[in-house]
Amino acid sequence: MEKRKIADNGAKKVTSGEMIAVPGQQRPTCAINSHMEELPELLLLLYEGVSSPERMQAFLAGLVGAVGAKCALFREHSLSTAGSVHVDTSDLAEQAGYSEESLKAYQERYWEVDLYLQRAMERFRTADCGVSRLLVTQAELDRSELYADYARPFDLGPMMWGTLAQRPDYHASISIVRPIGADHFDAPELELLTALTPHLRQALKLSRTLRSLEQTNAMLKQGIEDAGIAIAMAGQDGAILRATPGAEQLFATPASGVSLRGGRLALGNPGQQRALEALIAAACLTGAGRGADQAMGTPLPVRSRAAGGVTVRSWTPSAGGAMLVTRKPPQRPLQVVVSPFCPGSLLNEPQATALIQFSDPFAVPKSRGAILQALYQLTAAESRLADALLQGLEVRDAAEALGITFETARFHLKRVFAKTGVGRQTELIRLMLSLPGA
Repeated sequence: MEKRKIADNGAKKVTSGEMIAVPGQQRPTCAINSHMEELPELLLLLYEGVSSPERMQAFLAGLVGAVGAKCALFREHSLSTAGSVHVDTSDLAEQAGYSEESLKAYQERYWEVDLYLQRAMERFRTADCGVSRLLVTQAELDRSELYADYARPFDLGPMMWGTLAQRPDYHASISIVRPIGADHFDAPELELLTALTPHLRQALKLSRTLRSLEQTNAMLKQGIEDAGIAIAMAGQDGAILRATPGAEQLFATPASGVSLRGGRLALGNPGQQRALEALIAAACLTGAGRGADQAMGTPLPVRSRAAGGVTVRSWTPSAGGAMLVTRKPPQRPLQVVVSPFCPGSLLNEPQATALIQFSDPFAVPKSRGAILQALYQLTAAESRLADALLQGLEVRDAAEALGITFETARFHLKRVFAKTGVGRQTELIRLMLSLPGA
């Protein structure tokens, strides 16, 4: 692969520009943001990272170098919101620049006293991004256990974050940190993060789908066929390069709303056909690292809501998109989601630069029993109960439907929780819906 100009993780001088509003501070005129020059290369690394953890680390290292930071990581937190927000667990995923010692210390202790995390969840839960100096004053930080025993020994200073996913009981984000004494992150860096965020969110969803598909395929000899997951890979010209059995079955079904004609996807509605072709072409450009090329495509305006009420405006190449494909009544429309993709070793398909996922939003959820049994060693009775809960039944109703007592159902559910590592019924349903075929 060609030499990547941002692979060097060394810090570089950050271009000054418009400042994030802080009480008592003037807002100077915005300067040209040189960080945006790194966007196409970062996107190429990001979409390579969907299928390769090593490339995701390269993306994080490239982002660290682009904004003159020290380290960056993806993080996930489970939350409880009774009265006030409380962080229950903290999981750190891919990272770049952190020492093993610092990650271990954070996981063992300091996430529980992380002022930045707690303030962000309490005050700026709905913000798309933000910077650390809006969360905690320097005086308060200096007095904290987090700073004295963790941040200062590991030289972790100013931070900015971007929200990737959130629900009432869950929050996922990316954090980028500079060393102590460095300038705070500001508008130029948030502009780059705003441009990256739609792609980070898309990559997070796509990565989960492909990891689940890979895991199931490895552990179940008939996993893909049993799951019926419908995914196809396409080139920029729209030619289908590879498809799962579920997608092939969809294409072969006359009333499905989508078919193959000359090796390309064909829809019955001409307007929807043009829209799908445009989504695929734009996603392919982004997946190939050319989405920001003005001669190849037009970047899209994008904005984010930063903590403190500031709106950050930027531009970004297409992150793909979604559309509905109409079908003959009484069938409801088919959902189609197109994502940029730059494959690595996972699917071994060097030409594919877009993934197209098909789903029927009104279909009754398929059984996940076989997959759950294989992945988590559930018994047949436990997997039947899990399937019943997936269908929307309460535990008591599921017990009646399965012909078992309520106490037996509760015992099975506790065993399911223990084996799958979840603590709530909602978490179990979310896990089941993340499996192939959901």
